[in-house]
Amino acid sequence: MTRLSIFRKLSFQYFALAISSIAVALIILGSIKSSAESNKDLQNLNSDIRWITVDESELNHIQNVSENTNSHFNLKIVEKRGGISVIEADEEQTLDLSRNMHEEFHKCAGFMAHGTLEAALHSIENSSLADSTQRIVEYTINNQVSVNPMIAETREANIRETITRLSTDFPTRRYNQPTGVDSANWIKNRWAALAAGRNDITVEFFNHTYSSLPAFSQPSVILTVRGTNFPDEVVVLGGHQDSINRVGGGQTGSAPGADDDASGIASLTETIRVMVAKNFRPQRTVKFMAYAAEEIGLVGSQAIAANFKSRGVNVIGVLQLDMTNYQSPGAIADIAITTDLTNAPQNAFLRNLIAFYQPTLVVADDTCGYGCSDHAAWHNEGFVASFPFEGINSNPTIHSPSDTLAQSNGNANHALKFTNIAVAYLGELAKGSSNITTAASVKLSGRVLEGRRGISRARVSLSDASGAIRTTLTNPSGYYQFTDVAVGEIYTLDAQSKRYKFTPQVVNVTEELIDLNFYLH
Repeated sequence: MTRLSIFRKLSFQYFALAISSIAVALIILGSIKSSAESNKDLQNLNSDIRWITVDESELNHIQNVSENTNSHFNLKIVEKRGGISVIEADEEQTLDLSRNMHEEFHKCAGFMAHGTLEAALHSIENSSLADSTQRIVEYTINNQVSVNPMIAETREANIRETITRLSTDFPTRRYNQPTGVDSANWIKNRWAALAAGRNDITVEFFNHTYSSLPAFSQPSVILTVRGTNFPDEVVVLGGHQDSINRVGGGQTGSAPGADDDASGIASLTETIRVMVAKNFRPQRTVKFMAYAAEEIGLVGSQAIAANFKSRGVNVIGVLQLDMTNYQSPGAIADIAITTDLTNAPQNAFLRNLIAFYQPTLVVADDTCGYGCSDHAAWHNEGFVASFPFEGINSNPTIHSPSDTLAQSNGNANHALKFTNIAVAYLGELAKGSSNITTAASVKLSGRVLEGRRGISRARVSLSDASGAIRTTLTNPSGYYQFTDVAVGEIYTLDAQSKRYKFTPQVVNVTEELIDLNFYLH
């Protein structure tokens, strides 16, 4: 063989080896890329998965309806324990379940969402261990000296104003929408403004992050009043801040949620206002809460309740206000006490509070099933919780664009009853006293309003029993103020502008009074 032949043969062998090496490298790289993409796809798939606990019989009913209507509602049932089913579901399936719960049972949520399967199973175990008969405090009604002045201070107009703001300023308060964050900021700022000047009150966000739930940025809001005598004993009053549209329009669909649950937040807000106005100082620490993401499985309240349990917070009672302002035509009962997933001794205390402070109201018992509102989250963690509801028959327009204040005839009269329940619960469970000023003179202030807009240069007059009259003009934002007003006297406040005349107010001045507002009806 010639040298040239040998060279050619070796060249060919080296060339073949090179080609083989490149092919192997490409195969390896392809495998690595394929594996990476598979892992990425798995991560994307898992990031949208959550585990749902739901009543087994209710789920069976929904599945039967789905089969009969060919609506193809398929869910992966992972496990069943004690009448509760655990479902593995993605975002779309969760929303389908939510819609079906609304259509078949007219529920808020009706299920509980969890970040892991272990958390879902743990929730079922906790629920089975929860004691609905435990009594951890002695319930007494003996603080009328503080409660009665606060109830006398509550105003339907203020509750109505809050409902209006929340249901009209924000197209939806859905947990994963920008306006859901905006509304949370509005609540926090409003509560902080009401608490201004009280160094025993703080307002803060409770932020929520869940790796296996869809990312959402709506935080819960917590206002804390530190107790004077027993700061380590905690009383909770809460309601959910989010709203949802389950009848069409997708995640950005109109969801005013005037009744569900702007009304509950409005009742809490007015309770905070009168507590501060009357300078009520609770002996036990009180926490007012506006929960995030209730409508997609009690997410906010579950996180807070679990956090409190893990930290050993001594919560002695929880009151849930979810839907307080709709009374069905011809309804006999004013208040329905929810008897399932709640605490029987505290429910009895609630009935006694209503009978004592609002004796004309008719109270009935009712049930709402698994996971129907945030009280269930607290109950599952072993805390004492109660849920007074707006009646036996709930608002048929919830979770739709029609859930507006118009469904309650444009007023907040029914929600006022629940505000007074909250005030009585605050005063009689947290106890405490009001530090009324003994100054010879105080300040009176408020606003003159056309809707939410302050009326500039409206004339406000203050007249006493002798006929002496003082007048002032509102500033560009509609605010007015009278200083050096003698205490112990009864005054008449009147307001009028160039275009409007308002209904006079008669006030008995025993302390500084704020928010003496005039509204154009």
